[in-house]
Amino acid sequence: MTTLGDAPGGAQLIKSLTEAVKKLSLLYADTPDEEAKAHLQTYIDKIQPELTEAVGAGTAAKLLAGFASAVMGLKHEIEAGGASRA
Repeated sequence: MTTLGDAPGGAQLIKSLTEAVKKLSLLYADTPDEEAKAHLQTYIDKIQPELTEAVGAGTAAKLLAGFASAVMGLKHEIEAGGASRA
């Protein structure tokens, strides 16, 4: 079984998503959660078609759910003053 990191372009995708988590969580810090989630969903809607084409619908859905969770989790860490992972 090939992992995403071993797939063509997979390592770059992982790096890009990791950087996006950091940037978006900082951008959305101190933004009400519902507003941040709406903006985040707009971002996800933009990247979903290309990601789905690259990795398939099921994998894309799992990646994007984890991505959204990571953004919101780090946002909350930053707001709490404990952005140790950023």
